[in-house]
Amino acid sequence: MKVLTSILLIIVLSATVGLAKTSDSSLRVLSTKRSVLDIKTSKDLIGATIVIENEEHDVIESIPLEKRRTIVDFFFLAPGAYNVKIQKGEKEIVIYYVNK
Repeated sequence: MKVLTSILLIIVLSATVGLAKTSDSSLRVLSTKRSVLDIKTSKDLIGATIVIENEEHDVIESIPLEKRRTIVDFFFLAPGAYNVKIQKGEKEIVIYYVNK
């Protein structure tokens, strides 16, 4: 019974962690709960643009990054996968986000 519970816990945690992925050290995903993407960036990314794209790469919204900590709200968007791109100059960071 304990083994089954442990396996179930590992599956749930890996599914939760897999909702938003990035590999850049200048950005940290703080939370992905309740259709909200909470991110914290380094100071050099202030002034960048956050571009939200759907699965077909259509631009849904484009907003300026004004602070180090930013909340991107997906509540009114349809469930599905989205690319959140943070662009400044030639630097681009892509976060893969799944809205449930």
